[in-house]
Amino acid sequence: MTVSPGDAARVRELLGREPQGAYEIVVRDDAGDPVVLRNAPLLDDGTPMPTRYWLVGPDEIRRVGRLESAGGVDRAEAEVDPDELAAAHDRYAAERDADLPTDHDGPRPSGGVGGTRTGVKCLHAHWAWHLAGGDDPVGRWIARQLDALRCEIGDDHLRVRWHAVDQSLPVGVVALYERWLADDDPPRPASLTNAIGDVTDHLDDIVREHPAVADRREAVIEGRIMWSVARLETGLDRPATPFTLDRPTAEEIFRLVATERRADRAHNPGLPSSDVEHIVAALCIVVAVMRKLGLAHVTLPGPGTA
Repeated sequence: MTVSPGDAARVRELLGREPQGAYEIVVRDDAGDPVVLRNAPLLDDGTPMPTRYWLVGPDEIRRVGRLESAGGVDRAEAEVDPDELAAAHDRYAAERDADLPTDHDGPRPSGGVGGTRTGVKCLHAHWAWHLAGGDDPVGRWIARQLDALRCEIGDDHLRVRWHAVDQSLPVGVVALYERWLADDDPPRPASLTNAIGDVTDHLDDIVREHPAVADRREAVIEGRIMWSVARLETGLDRPATPFTLDRPTAEEIFRLVATERRADRAHNPGLPSSDVEHIVAALCIVVAVMRKLGLAHVTLPGPGTA
């Protein structure tokens, strides 16, 4: 494994330390910067190195890190076929172990991707292998998640992210409520139409500038109040995570809460009292996103998201 002095210096910079074993750069970005390293199965001192593929590209680390922080490890483990995952661990281990010196009789690396034999330990390790061409079901799952449109609903903004798109729109739940929905109880149909239209108009601007956004079929809607939507739909304080909301259900919940008076809405099982006023605005945003982009369903990653 021969690495040029320039590449070696850059890898040291990316890692923040001197690598402890031999490696080669197997994936680079468009500018030629290292993204994935393939490690030798043993470090220089003979210590086993279970992680064959190592993610070092800052942008990729950041993207996958966001996915991990939103519960991505548990979600991947729940959604990927366990038999496919077990077979992937075996393939990973077999490739790594085949590179051991033929006369090696000391400690050997163990485990599969990320050093584990079962389940999912580290999305970064799976993504590194996937980028390097590995046949990894978790890597394919990550690819779908990273390609998904992400909408973050806050009090005063709707943040839309997808690849180069990162725009904050002034149509959060409090802003939308105060602008269109606060004066009548329940809101007038015209006010609901205006609230949805407000969101749609801003989405139109994004789609005009980035037409590929309209081709997304996977979307994640984050934000504290979105878990109240899941609780409202199920009547449960702790719905299963992640929660999938299909469009007919979203439209049905919207019609239900939008036609109720606040006092009646407060009696819905699962709906926190703190969200009785703003839940209608949240659902206006959800149905606007789903209608505009033709989404059959959206994923709510769970409580604790931004």
